[in-house]
Amino acid sequence: MSASKLLPFALLAIIITAADLWSKHVVWEKFPTEYSGTTIWEDGGGGDPVFVIVHHRNTGGMWGVGQKWNPWILRIIRLGAVLVIFFIMAQTPESDRISIWSLGLVMGGAVGNIYDSISLGYVRDFLKFDFDFPVFDPFPTFNVADSAICVGVTLLAIRMIFFAPDEEENQESAG
Repeated sequence: MSASKLLPFALLAIIITAADLWSKHVVWEKFPTEYSGTTIWEDGGGGDPVFVIVHHRNTGGMWGVGQKWNPWILRIIRLGAVLVIFFIMAQTPESDRISIWSLGLVMGGAVGNIYDSISLGYVRDFLKFDFDFPVFDPFPTFNVADSAICVGVTLLAIRMIFFAPDEEENQESAG
């Protein structure tokens, strides 16, 4: 992998990992459990809070999926995802900056959550939104890593659906 491709990928992954772990540390230290549930943003109408900082120990995957699974299954899936990211990165042409940055976002989020999962046995989630949207009422609690993963995967999907690689990129990745 060339430095011009690896540098932006690694730099963004490191920044996201650091931001995720720092934000989790701050919330767990500055908002101790007795302050968990601190309202940050209210709807103004006297209803439920829109945004709350909470302490949530997520023993499952993103948004709590698989909480009843053996924790090693999730750890293996997460580590497998890292290998898949490296494989995709190796196949990505240097000119495909959107994919490189997207993979950096996903990698940074994955590393932040893997760190929590292995060192603590759970992932620290703390961002809770409730927009009174029927399907997600409230929206699942998440963290910076989850946000980065969602943004990265969304950008990759948009890239793949709407911006097909041109012939020059195909030749570059093949040779």
